[in-house]
Amino acid sequence: MGWPMLDVIDVPIGTVSENERFLRVAIEKVDSIDLLPEEWQTVPIVVIPAGYSYLWSPIIAELHGRLGHFPDVVRIRPVKGEREKFEVAEILDLRDIRHQARTKR
Repeated sequence: MGWPMLDVIDVPIGTVSENERFLRVAIEKVDSIDLLPEEWQTVPIVVIPAGYSYLWSPIIAELHGRLGHFPDVVRIRPVKGEREKFEVAEILDLRDIRHQARTKR
């Protein structure tokens, strides 16, 4: 991605019951990220959503609120011929996607 340094912040989502309030879970997961308020505004953040889109929707919204913009999203795909190995398929720039969509209003 062209960054001189990359820190990985692993936020395990685990299994979330269908009876849980997903917004509460999303806020708890984002709260567990150890960033100072000014870091939320300055540190470039890229997320790799794993699994459940119903939970990732409020997580992305919560991150947008703290960052002031959408984070980039990494789409991964299985490596052909490899079991349980993945590669980066593309980086989705949600800010640019939003900007382009606004021209269609």
